Amino acid sequence: MDSIQLQALHYETLLKASKGAEAKASYAFEKAMEYSILNESLVLHAQTYAQLLGVEASFISDAYYEIRPHFDTMDDSVAILGWESPHWPRQVDSFAFRPRFLYVQGNVGLLSQCAVSVIGTRSPSLEGKQLALSTAQSLGKAGYVVASGLALGIDGVAHKAALAAGYPTIAVIGTPINACYPPEHRALQQEIAKAGAVVSRFSPATVTQKWHFLLRNRLMSALSDASVVVEDRDGGGAVRQAAFALEQKKYLFIYQSSVDNHSVLWPRQFANQSRVFIIKKSQDLPRVLNQAKKTREGVGKPRQKAVQLDLF
Repeated sequence: MDSIQLQALHYETLLKASKGAEAKASYAFEKAMEYSILNESLVLHAQTYAQLLGVEASFISDAYYEIRPHFDTMDDSVAILGWESPHWPRQVDSFAFRPRFLYVQGNVGLLSQCAVSVIGTRSPSLEGKQLALSTAQSLGKAGYVVASGLALGIDGVAHKAALAAGYPTIAVIGTPINACYPPEHRALQQEIAKAGAVVSRFSPATVTQKWHFLLRNRLMSALSDASVVVEDRDGGGAVRQAAFALEQKKYLFIYQSSVDNHSVLWPRQFANQSRVFIIKKSQDLPRVLNQAKKTREGVGKPRQKAVQLDLF
């Protein structure tokens, strides 16, 4: 087991021993780094770690022997990135809930390239599917990496459209890298791992929880220059990511067809916020995004007319 694997194993052990308290685990991990014991067997220093966490040494040993087998059997093709890794994506460093490690299968270099999230409902309309496909193709043609969350519906269409056209795509998942959700996308996940990259913030020992998918969306937004919500219901995961994108001062794109759909409220709630652009055609997306990045358009509250009409 190399140094980065050992460090990730130690962190996950501390997280387990602290009952999921990331602040406590991170504190103990950073102190262990100061003490220069991270690259040594954790059980040799169980008492030290226990004192740092404020638990009994048996908690550390029990957690270690539970976590260790998951790392021993991890696929050799999975790269572990820590904050000090040369391939660590620096664009996530300034945002809340920054993970201590990332697990990547595929081309780790894609994480540092300009990416755009293409996201939406798991039950899209025919128009939504067509928009997802053309959005992925337009972004890929313009040189952007297509990011999405491997979910059914819009996410799957976006990934498949990028792969079919030979464009790079990143799947940011809410499960460990050695798992797949939904199971129907297992083959798709494997294909993305070969042609693009699959990224998870969760170690192979993690038991997946529902709220992990919101952390997935936060990470996906942080890795992207912008998020495009193709189509979603009120309160859907893509809408949640839209809020994360604006919180992170990223750009948000919404289609005019969603704004015109009066069965949902979320598009009009976002429409007049800064960094939000309403577009009619997917072909306009790269041009508007490039212009926004170049001129800082969207900083401060934009005029609704300018966002909806003048840019097209």
